[in-house]
Amino acid sequence: MFKLLKYNLCLLVFVSTFLSAQIPNNLLSRIQENEYLSEGGADILKWNSDSTFIIGVSAVEVKKKKRNILRRIGTTKAKSQVTQFIEGSDLTTSREMKTQEKVEIQDGKETITFSEEYLEIIQEDVAGFVRGMSDVGGWYSDDKSLYYHAVARLIQQ
Repeated sequence: MFKLLKYNLCLLVFVSTFLSAQIPNNLLSRIQENEYLSEGGADILKWNSDSTFIIGVSAVEVKKKKRNILRRIGTTKAKSQVTQFIEGSDLTTSREMKTQEKVEIQDGKETITFSEEYLEIIQEDVAGFVRGMSDVGGWYSDDKSLYYHAVARLIQQ
């Protein structure tokens, strides 16, 4: 059992290293400079005469989300962009927003508290091609209200 776990862990490290080794170091800056990809979407990016990538970029509203949550949402949405670009996709999104106003009176002093909760659920069946995509990275809009996240995969020529 331990040998199997050790083998699976080694295989995972090898595959992760191999996949990330295919992504050039300055691919993220090229995506940020690209007029079609810099604010979201999907497209083919010719890197050099030997390499072409399919890129997906998502835009996520920052609000009060932590960076790891932004990255996770961004990755899902960016892969969704690629799926839609390649073959179209049935993407189910539901949004729910709750606002609450709470009034408390204590010792004759009134305190009003506002709270807002926003929930977005994205559901999609993802094909194997999209699962094999690698995270390129993320960046914030100039006003820090949006977080952009990019994923990429080398296309075999």
